[in-house]
Amino acid sequence: MKAPYLTTEDLILRPSVFEDLNYFYEWEQQPAVTEFFSIRDGQTLEEVTRKFIADSDDPSAMQLTICRKDGTPIGRIVMADIIEGWKAELWRIYLADPALRGKGYGKQAMQAMMQYCFEELKLERLYLDHYTGNPAAGLYLHLGFQYEGVLRRNCRKNGKLYDVHLMSMLREEYEAL
Repeated sequence: MKAPYLTTEDLILRPSVFEDLNYFYEWEQQPAVTEFFSIRDGQTLEEVTRKFIADSDDPSAMQLTICRKDGTPIGRIVMADIIEGWKAELWRIYLADPALRGKGYGKQAMQAMMQYCFEELKLERLYLDHYTGNPAAGLYLHLGFQYEGVLRRNCRKNGKLYDVHLMSMLREEYEAL
């Protein structure tokens, strides 16, 4: 699916392009980025590229690059399982520089994606999951996502199994915000 071009007060969320792959590769080498994702440590640029190309060819996926208003890339969003009029998964969202976290950028990016998903794609359900201890869980709750349960030992990273907490928001919950 073609990714949208979205703007917020401080951000531009634009379709990711091939030139962004070096950013993604560099960012996803950092433990501060990968700690709460199933991104394998030491992934290669080739692996990042293959995933980008696979998502580009997948009509149920999209990738966006989070940029400051001056165009500087600062993060990434990956959507999966997109079925227009029904559901989508916010598969990955992050700000690469920990110093940029807690400044409202993640909230703006999430709100822009929620608006796009419910108002443009006409979704009935937007869902995500997170590892135990992910500090972003507080933001998801604040934005109105609801816990659905824990998928025990559902993700594998570097040979270790992790529990993931499933959260979702339904159309009527979004509309009530």
